[in-house]
Amino acid sequence: MTAPTVFVIDDDEGSRNSIECLFNVHGISCTTFDSAQKFLEGRTEQPIGCIVTDLNMPGMTGLELYQKTRELGWTVPTIIVTAFGEVGSCVRAFKSGILDYLEKPVPTEALITRVKECLAASQQAYELELASQEAKKKLKKLTNKENEVLELLVAGNSMKNIAAEFGTSFQAVSRHRQRILEKIGVEGDVSLARWVLDHRRLAVAK
Repeated sequence: MTAPTVFVIDDDEGSRNSIECLFNVHGISCTTFDSAQKFLEGRTEQPIGCIVTDLNMPGMTGLELYQKTRELGWTVPTIIVTAFGEVGSCVRAFKSGILDYLEKPVPTEALITRVKECLAASQQAYELELASQEAKKKLKKLTNKENEVLELLVAGNSMKNIAAEFGTSFQAVSRHRQRILEKIGVEGDVSLARWVLDHRRLAVAK
């Protein structure tokens, strides 16, 4: 599984190296870039982790980078750091959705705490996405009839009642049920119901 990483973007080499050293000391995976353009270059998928970016940089600013990630549909948490903090830029950053806005020299404890929170949230979101994708693959294996039986089973209907509703035999419904359990990879109606409900919660949480 891909480990979450902090992506440090700062055109100032000294500041970039200082933050990278800080993360290394705390055992946090870190990759640095000297511009927002280089960070985005060739990147087609949302990175797992968080972004720590300088606000004022040549070319694309930190806030513009954040806005670009949102245009791409990414939800990666982003922290702004700046040597020229202003109330106006701070307000704009928070209103746009920036997670935090820190002035240089960056307060070590605040940065590490925030980054760890970001990495944990990003990892959880990644795992939820993987689980959701796996669940969708399993559901796609079901036939239309099996999907109908699945819905009725999860709603608490007995196989006898399902057979009556479909105008078919108990044995036919039993075969459908068995194939559903095999394709989903669970044993028993309770486990099946729990699996379906968990999948639906994942879909809502995304």
